[in-house]
Amino acid sequence: MGDTPPVGGDVDGICMGCGVCCDGTMYRTVDVAADDRIELLEVAGLVFSTRDDVTSFRQPCSAFGHGCCSVYDGRPSVCRGYRCLLLRRHEAGEVSRDEARSLIARTVALRDRVRSGLTAYVGTDDLTSLDGLYRRMMAKFEAQPDPAAARREHSDLLLTVVALRVILAREFEPRDSKSHQPDRADEATPTP
Repeated sequence: MGDTPPVGGDVDGICMGCGVCCDGTMYRTVDVAADDRIELLEVAGLVFSTRDDVTSFRQPCSAFGHGCCSVYDGRPSVCRGYRCLLLRRHEAGEVSRDEARSLIARTVALRDRVRSGLTAYVGTDDLTSLDGLYRRMMAKFEAQPDPAAARREHSDLLLTVVALRVILAREFEPRDSKSHQPDRADEATPTP
């Protein structure tokens, strides 16, 4: 993608309104490069942390709203270069615009069900990634007298989480992504 959003182009057509790469559905954090305009991103509400010389911000991105990026011209370089698998397949002519939009609509609806279920179970309205909410749910299960019974009681939610993860991995996750890499130690501990 260039530095300005395409007008009426395919990226605009399938990316606008999706945002699963920005809203905490796919990723917990986004690393920024040394030459990214962090001051512009801070004005948009992003909070940065640095660990082991890597600066990042947590998802969901506060610059993403109403289906688009509010700092598009100054977005981090990783965002400028990011192309999900669905976008790549669409650009290669393997998936039509209508097929892509339909898949996005189904995925977003499933994401909304997962987020609603996780926030209801965890009891929080905090904006956090779906993975963060899932980790809180699992920690809450483990704190129960019978964790297995708690998991069985919420098996429908757990299956919905798995269904969403499968769709994201199969249809959206770029094959060259590093998102499957283990979390840094400070992010591995769930917050109950």
